[in-house]
Amino acid sequence: MPDPNEQRISKLEQQLAEVLASNESLQKQNERLQKQVELLQAEVEELRRAGKRQATPFARRHWVEHPKRPGRKTGKGRFVQREKPSLKEVNETKRASLPGCPECGGKLRERRQHEQFVIDLPEVQPEITRFVTYSGYCCHCHKRMRSWHPDQISEATGAAGVVVGPRAKALAANLKHRLGVSYGKVSEVLNDTFSLQVSRSGWCRADQKLAGTARPVYEKLIQLIRQCSVVHADETGWRIGTLSAWLWVFTNHESTVYAIRANRSSDVVIDILGEKFKGILGSDGFLAYDEKRLATWLKQKCLSHLLTDLKQMQENKTGRGLHFARQMTILLQQALALKTEKPTLDPFTFAQRAQALETRLDLLIAPQRRFTDRDNACFAKRLRKHRPHLLRFLYVDGLEATNNQAERMLRPAVIIRKTNGCNRSQAGAETHAILSSVLVTCHQHSIPILDYLAQLQRYGKAPPPLVSTISVQTQESALPTAKR
Repeated sequence: MPDPNEQRISKLEQQLAEVLASNESLQKQNERLQKQVELLQAEVEELRRAGKRQATPFARRHWVEHPKRPGRKTGKGRFVQREKPSLKEVNETKRASLPGCPECGGKLRERRQHEQFVIDLPEVQPEITRFVTYSGYCCHCHKRMRSWHPDQISEATGAAGVVVGPRAKALAANLKHRLGVSYGKVSEVLNDTFSLQVSRSGWCRADQKLAGTARPVYEKLIQLIRQCSVVHADETGWRIGTLSAWLWVFTNHESTVYAIRANRSSDVVIDILGEKFKGILGSDGFLAYDEKRLATWLKQKCLSHLLTDLKQMQENKTGRGLHFARQMTILLQQALALKTEKPTLDPFTFAQRAQALETRLDLLIAPQRRFTDRDNACFAKRLRKHRPHLLRFLYVDGLEATNNQAERMLRPAVIIRKTNGCNRSQAGAETHAILSSVLVTCHQHSIPILDYLAQLQRYGKAPPPLVSTISVQTQESALPTAKR
């Protein structure tokens, strides 16, 4: 007969072993939780410091082990030294003689001559032009007539007969609305450089008048952007006084149109591009670009945004939840590589590789596929929504896979928002939208901005052509290859 004490001891030993195993498991679990808490605390601290640190608002959260080399990239221009001016271009020659040693007065041997060319700005004095006009009553029609010189930009006389010239106004507008300099600094720069004593409010009123003159050019730009085969769009937060607003940009490599509106809906897209836009709209995944009224439009979603989201998923996922993000990243990168290789491939090879990518994409985001990770399921649902607009860039020449064109054109506006505080009134917002559109389009075509705006002010109701030489690809030529 077994001893009761031995049975009790055996039972207690078994219970002790179970408790020790449970304790060890709890300790391991506690260690894992502590590590997770430390990581979360580090992320919260990083976000807290990033929110307070305004000096580097776009700093990377993680150190890049192999960053890109700084400087000009290969193929982006010739690496040459600055050419020496010719003797005809030299305005003045200054010599520094050296008859002997400046320290002991000894004679010099093996004398050599050295040259240095200094290219500097001359001292500028404002040019004052006196316009003399005449007026009088007609004896026949009894109307008072007045002469007008074609170089005049205003008919003001008397107390208002001293006005700032067209080139000065053009320079001030370029500094303010394209380069992001505030009116106060514009006043300081032009006063210190050209002795133009004009107040901030004076430059503001001059810009409003210039915007009224440039409005026909702005409307022409809107008409041309509607005819383009590819248009990239983006938006960013703005303010008009104390009210929230949004600054929109619609651009391609030929022209750029800015618009400031109080809403962020698809009404702005339709207002600028029209209800029957037949080109391809490049954008990010914002809901306004997927509204029902735009359902029949051809689009291209930005792959750069998708790759960024996939990179974040790979950083946060582990195990099986990581496979989907890796597979999608590889597929999108291969699509970008195929677009680069397209000019060197024959049509049959390109069609085969493109079809293989299409099939793989359909399999990865198939509705019947079951995802164990919720984020992967949501991302696949998002890709199914934009499925017709993901790989369209493969088949349309001149269509980019990213929305970088719009983001590059939006970056100066973000700097202006940071430094100048947006606009104070609706009139100021319209002025900024008109002038920035004209100035940026001039810059895209390497048109001398000061000459163009000066000519625009002198011509008045007959603005000089800005975009008459733009080669706009017809929308109909892009439709057959864009629709699959």
